Amino acid sequence: PGQQEQHLHLMMQLLRPQDAIRLAVRLESARPRRVRYLLVVRPEEAGAEAETALLGVDFAHEGATRCTLGMVLPLWSDTQVFLDGDG
Repeated sequence: PGQQEQHLHLMMQLLRPQDAIRLAVRLESARPRRVRYLLVVRPEEAGAEAETALLGVDFAHEGATRCTLGMVLPLWSDTQVFLDGDG
C-alpha cells in the first residue's frame, strides 16, 4: 500500500471499533518533517451525529509506523451553512 493508505490504517487503529473516519485531511505542518492529519470521526450506527469529533493526528515523519493523537474536539451540535448573495 501507498504512504497515505498506511497512514489511514494506523489512524484507524486509534479509534474505537464502532467509530469510522468520515473525512481525513492532510495538513501543512510548521515543522518540516512532521505529518499531520485532521479527522472527522463518528460512530457508524444511525443517529450518532451528536457524537461527532475532530481529531488531530501526528506522525513524526513521512515513513513513521506509529502516530499520536494530538487533539480531540467534540462537536456538540449540527452545523448548517447558508450561502447568501454572490457567495
